[in-house]
Amino acid sequence: MNVSLSIDTKELQKLQLGISILSEKNIRYSVANAMTQSSKAAQRALQAQMPRYIRGGPVPFTRNSTYVRFAKPTDLSTEVGFKQFAPKGTPAGRYLQPMAGGGPRVAKSTERQLRNAGLIPSNAFIVPADVTPLRLNAYGNLTGGTYTQVLSRLKALNTDGSSENVSGDARSQAKRSKRDYFIGRPGGLPLGIYAYVGRKPKGRGGKGTVKGGRPMTTGLPRGFHTVFYVTKQPQYQPTFPIRKILEGTFNNTYARNIRASLEEAIAFKASRAR
Repeated sequence: MNVSLSIDTKELQKLQLGISILSEKNIRYSVANAMTQSSKAAQRALQAQMPRYIRGGPVPFTRNSTYVRFAKPTDLSTEVGFKQFAPKGTPAGRYLQPMAGGGPRVAKSTERQLRNAGLIPSNAFIVPADVTPLRLNAYGNLTGGTYTQVLSRLKALNTDGSSENVSGDARSQAKRSKRDYFIGRPGGLPLGIYAYVGRKPKGRGGKGTVKGGRPMTTGLPRGFHTVFYVTKQPQYQPTFPIRKILEGTFNNTYARNIRASLEEAIAFKASRAR
């Protein structure tokens, strides 16, 4: 995912600049500065290209997950790409890897919790349905809060020490009545996570009617809608040419940046020599 970029200082000879007055330290500083500037340009190009390859556009978390490791005079190499670590959730460098190089998708936190709760097989993954009754964010994706709600309704949150599962109080049960989920194969459909449609019918159970003559409705079937398919590990073809974008931008900007950096160093050195 990340691309390390380095340059041979012999390339400086091709610039045909008057660098004879510069020390090796001056030259290495100029090279490090040029490499860093080109890496920053590559980072900006990567951010600008994200909407083209990420469906619905990148969420802020993804857009802000790029980084640059600056070059130093003592280490003429630089690195630019997506972060491989995140304090919460899956880092962008991991979930974008299949888009960059193809291959299997890694398990998300939601899938690991569902597996730990024994709700889906240990090697299963979940994929959002193309049409969903759930609210999407501005990027056309399910929000983190929605994933948390699904886990809560399925009693899966307690597997990581959380206490956010739906409780038995009236407020929590009212929310559950409005939006509830289950895992199964209803009506012979494939294994998946389904959302009930509409509010849960009222009634206190028992036979015949409840107090006041109202018909007993508890237990009547409700409609449902597919929310997630439970599938095998998704396999991806490369669709986001991250390496090509980074290397292309770096190479296209380096000659200009090294020339500017050396000219600045030469001008400074010459002014000190007067």
